[in-house]
Amino acid sequence: MFNCKAVIFDMDGVIIDSEGLWRQAQQGALARWGASVSDEECIQLTKGKRLDEIARTWCEYCHLSITPTELEAEIRRLITTLIAEKGEAMPGVKNVLTFLCQSGYQLALATSSSYQVIDAVLTKLKIEHCFSVICSADDESHGKPHPAVYLSALRKLRLPAADCLVIEDSLSGFKAAQAAGIKTVVVAEDFQQPCFNSAVVGYASLEELMATVAA
Repeated sequence: MFNCKAVIFDMDGVIIDSEGLWRQAQQGALARWGASVSDEECIQLTKGKRLDEIARTWCEYCHLSITPTELEAEIRRLITTLIAEKGEAMPGVKNVLTFLCQSGYQLALATSSSYQVIDAVLTKLKIEHCFSVICSADDESHGKPHPAVYLSALRKLRLPAADCLVIEDSLSGFKAAQAAGIKTVVVAEDFQQPCFNSAVVGYASLEELMATVAA
């Protein structure tokens, strides 16, 4: 499977079990201005998006009188606090990172999250040393599903797409990696959905992936 020189990881939902925390942060921020949204609305409308896009989405959807920048700042404050207090690694992630590092692969992170959130995650999980390249969609003019953040990762790795592999969990991230021309492994409970048919392979968890590698 790892017929490559570098593995590029998405972060939220792949490295850290943060999707529930993101929903809490969004719902908490919206409640400050008298709005409420369901977990399902969060998943359908904001999963895989950059924080600025999330804030714009909710300002329009909930008809808020504040600016997206104000909402973005409050969500960022809440999510970094929640990660520091409650953040946990996805099952199997530390074994996968250890295996890849010891096997000589370059590791990169390409995420829609901001550097403030990235720092909170890497510090909480104590995995700062694992990644030689870190790319945030905050640096790009477009977030996922646009391939910009993955193309930046390729440039920083100084490798062609053919020498890399992406591990993703969301449809927007999968589309971004595919648009960048990078082979993609989907690690998600819904990996068997037709939208992921062009993935190299799919697993329900990184634990399943490691079991296959170790077999």
